[in-house]
Parts: sequence; structure tokens; C-alpha cells
Amino acid sequence: MKISKINNSNYIYHNRKNDKQAFEGSRNYIHIGRTYLNKIDGEVTPQTVEGLSMQTKIMLRLFTPKRIKELAQMNCYAADKLKKNLDGLFGKDNYTMIAIGRSVASIAETMKYMGSDVKIIPLSGLSFGIPKKIPDKNVYKDYLDLIGINSETINRNKERKYILLDFTCTGDSLKNAEYFIKNEILESNPVNLISMSVNQALGNDYDSKFALLFSLCRFKEFSPVGKLSLYNLKRSYEQAYFKSSTESQSNMANYLRNLFLFNVFDILKKGNFDNSCQKEIKVLTKHYFSPKVLIKLFLEKYKDDCV
Repeated sequence: MKISKINNSNYIYHNRKNDKQAFEGSRNYIHIGRTYLNKIDGEVTPQTVEGLSMQTKIMLRLFTPKRIKELAQMNCYAADKLKKNLDGLFGKDNYTMIAIGRSVASIAETMKYMGSDVKIIPLSGLSFGIPKKIPDKNVYKDYLDLIGINSETINRNKERKYILLDFTCTGDSLKNAEYFIKNEILESNPVNLISMSVNQALGNDYDSKFALLFSLCRFKEFSPVGKLSLYNLKRSYEQAYFKSSTESQSNMANYLRNLFLFNVFDILKKGNFDNSCQKEIKVLTKHYFSPKVLIKLFLEKYKDDCV
């Protein structure tokens, strides 16, 4: 899992194309973090993280910026709560969660390592509806078929729930995703294929912190899949895997995801999940709005149509 030299003078974490903000740490932090990440043999997995020496683990913990640690903690907390809630609703081994796009992908990936049956599919930009003509639709259909999402499989397992999951504001993206998959891909309407927002699925655990983190796309940077619009479905297979996606092409993107994954697996091993992100909230407050104001605006604007 060799990570080549990173030339950024500061540890930069960006939310929008023209809106970059300095993440804590310097080039020295990145250099040391990269050095110890390169000690991982192959991909960053629970097994390869477990195989690291105690010294390497301590150094990676020490040189992980606090905001990465916090987001990894929140990610694990959400995955744990989401799994428990869905297990309670549908039965532990009686559902398949299909995470749509990048917003909840890292959380879904963590749930997979916790034992849930999870599919994570790239699909983006559905807020504005479904175009009348979708190029390369068959490529996407073949991709979904390959990972077990097809009419035959879903209809054969009528007692099993297939849950389309995404973060929602207006709910349009999730509604359009369900329409697209049922009408354009499956060409059927299986009653056991349902949609659910992560807002709804987290239940009482969905609070102002999660509303802020999801609405400002704080987990997208660590997604195992890339961005895939309905106009670019020919790239379905590439965007379905981080290593070959457009988003993986920079050294910084690889560094952030691998460092995040190390912390996720380190936290999972400890089994102690904390619903706290003081550093992250502080920075978001500084660069955007205060959380209270943002959540108030968010709820006022979307209170009637949030899923």
C-alpha cells in the first residue's frame, strides 16, 4: 500500500472546489503519517491494521489530526446505531442495505465490516430528476446484476428487505434513485425494495451534529466509491471502486482515506464509539455558520419535505 510523496505544504481538507480550509497539522505530520501508513502490507483492512506493531499503531494515532479521529468516531457511532436500528426493524440477517452514492458510503462500508449485508453503489446528481434519455444504461444494469441487484434475486427473496439508503434534504434524490432503479434498471416494482433516509434510519441518534456533518458532506471524502452521474454510466465499474475512481487520483485523497480507514478499524477493535466531534464543529462554525443557526435554517427550509 505504497503512498507516494505528497507535496502539499499544509494538510488541506476541502469541502468545495473553491472553498479550501487548512486541516490541523503540517507537511511534517503528513510525511510521518505516510511513513507509518506505508508499513501496512497491502490494503487497509481490519486484518492488516491488526497486524501492525504497537509502535506503528501508536505513531499513527499520534499523527492523525483530531478532526480525522472525530469523523472516524462519528462514522463508527453511526454505523453501530444504524445496524442496531435496522436489525431491530427487519431482523439481523433479513435485509440488504444498498447505500446510494457517497454521502453514507463510508458508514455503510463500516457496517459491512460489522457483519451487515451491504452493497455500496455509485450514483450521484439525482436531485433534479431523471433525464428522458440515459446513455449507457445497460452498463449500469450489468454492474448491478454482477453484485446481485437484479429483479430475479430480489423477487426470489421476497421475505428479505432491500433498503435503498441515502442522506436526504428534500428527499428528491432518494425518490429519484428508487424510481431509476425500479423503472430503468429492474423494470419492475418489487414490494421488498424500499427506500429509507439515513436521517430516518438513525432515529433518535440523528441529531444536529449529524445533520451538520451530512449536509456539509463531511464523510464523502472517505467514500469507497466515486461520483457517478446518470450521464456518465459508462464509467460505472471504475467509479464503483475507490482505487480506480476519478476521486482516487490524487495522493492527498488516498492519504486521507487510508488514514481515516486506519482510525475506523482501530476504533472498531476497541469497540468504544463516541458521539462527539468538538474540533470538527468548531471549524465548521468558524468557516460556515454556527451549528444552531445552520440547523435552524435547514429545518425551517425543509421541515415539510424532509424524508
